[in-house]
This record gives sequence, structure tokens and C-alpha cells, in this order.
Amino acid sequence: MNRFLFFSSGQQIGIVVLLVLIAAAIALNALLPRIVPQPADDGSDSAFVAQVAAFEQTLRDKPKPVWQSPFEARHQTAKRADFDTLTELMPFDFDPNTLDSAGFATMGFKSYDIRRIMSFRRNGKQFRTAEFFVEFCHLAPEQGKRLLPHVAIATKTVAHDTTATRTPRKEYVHMELNAADTAELQRMPGIGSGRAKQIVAYRNRLGGFAHVGQLLEINNFPQEVFDKIASYLSVNQSLIDKIQINKASVERLKAHPYINFYQAKAIYELRRTQGTLHNIDALKTLKDRKEFDGYDFDRLAPYLDFSEIKYDYKRK
Repeated sequence: MNRFLFFSSGQQIGIVVLLVLIAAAIALNALLPRIVPQPADDGSDSAFVAQVAAFEQTLRDKPKPVWQSPFEARHQTAKRADFDTLTELMPFDFDPNTLDSAGFATMGFKSYDIRRIMSFRRNGKQFRTAEFFVEFCHLAPEQGKRLLPHVAIATKTVAHDTTATRTPRKEYVHMELNAADTAELQRMPGIGSGRAKQIVAYRNRLGGFAHVGQLLEINNFPQEVFDKIASYLSVNQSLIDKIQINKASVERLKAHPYINFYQAKAIYELRRTQGTLHNIDALKTLKDRKEFDGYDFDRLAPYLDFSEIKYDYKRK
């Protein structure tokens, strides 16, 4: 009560009014059923409740729809019996790998199945067994049993009209590896567009191939492809773009696949201290350095030009 006195006069009036309204609402709720007469139950509510219950029961009894993907729906449609009655099927002995579309139509096959059979054969495929052919046509069990004895597949048959879809076989041709472009390389068996581009790109990094075996240095180059084409390839080393060892910068040296940055820097320092390098033996003096531990100098030799660089200084 003491706390009530701390409210302002306006707040005190508001609290009193709120309490009065709450008390009036409680009293009205208790007296209202006695003042207002309740309507008599004529049974209409119970009838409505019974109708709702019957409707809910029909919803529970209704079978739930089974969801099918578009593929399943098409597959079920394709597996329907294409012949309404067995009398529509008039089979005779035939080979499904050689019979033409008119023969299938005469037998009673629907156009949908005839197109599927012909498409199957145009793709270079063959029906190996009579059972597979019957299953391929999605026939009903009774129809399949009736057709099965008439399917006679020859032991060796030629697929119908496969010449148009057969990929021409690549020919083995002799080729110079340092002069061939990507189109010529693709004439070799096992060499497609991507692999031909890999060969040309690695040849550019090397400056040219010194021997055919360097193809195996290309990332993921198959050994079986190399074995097939190696004897048909030749290499002209005169076409190699060599590095002028007595002039090349560190950047030019390390651009070669056989020389890393530290080796290029060591070669540059050797040239700066000793002057002109005359042959590969001059580089072999670096074999004791850690940068060249186990290094094969001989594979680098075909790519180096040891010509002496002469500078012509003209007097002004």
C-alpha cells in the first residue's frame, strides 16, 4: 500500500479504473448465463458433427497417390503390352538383326517398337539372344512366349547400316616430331586433340625434341600409346632452338624444363667468373654443387649452343 502512494495522482486513478473494469468483467461473466436464456438443443449440432466425421472417414479411406518420377512414368508406359490381343501378333521365323522395318510391321509390331529396334541397330549394336530381343520389346509374358520360338539369330550377322556411324580407323604414318603440327599429330593412333596440344606445348618449352623418348616426359602420356607410335616417329635435332649459354640470362635458362632457378643462377655465376664456356664439360664442373646433385648433363647438351659471343664496340 505504501508503494501505491508513490505513484502520481494520474497513475493512481488509472490503476483504480483498471481494477474496477476487471471486477465488472468477472461479475458479468458469472451473471450472463442467468440473464440470457440458452437456446434449446434441436439436434442440428449433432447432425453437423456426424457429417464432419463421415467426411473425415472418406479422406482416410481414400488411397494415397503413389508418386512416380517422369522417367518411371515413361518406363511404365513403354512396358505396356503393345498388342491388345494375341491375335494381333502374327509371328514368323526371322532374324531381328537383319529383318527390315516392313517385316516387323507385317508381323504386327507397332511403329514405336520398330523405331527403337532400328535405332538400336544403327548404333552398331546387335541382338545376341532371342530372350534379350523379347525383353527389349517390352512384350507381355504371353506375347513373349509366342514370339520367342520364331526368333532365329544367326551366329555371325552384320549390323544394319553401320557404315555411316563407324569412326574411320587412324592410319600409321611416318612423321617428323619437331615439324608436325597438331593436325598432323592427330593422325597417329591414340593421339587426340588434347594430347596433340600437350606434345606441341612441351616441344615449345624444350625448344624441340632431341629423341622420341621425351614424349614420356609429358604428364600422363600413356606408355601403350608410345609403344604404338614410337617406331613411326623421327626427330631432326637441327630444328632444335638452342640456348646460347654464353649469353642467356637467368630467366632464359630457368625457362627450360631441365633447368630450375638455382641451377640457372649457378650456371650464370660460373660464366661470370670463368668467362666463355666452350663445351658441356665446363658445366660438369658444377656437379659437386648441391644444385646439381645427380644431374644428367648429357640430356641438356643438345639444347646448348656454346658459341663464343663477340661484341663489336665501335668507336664514336
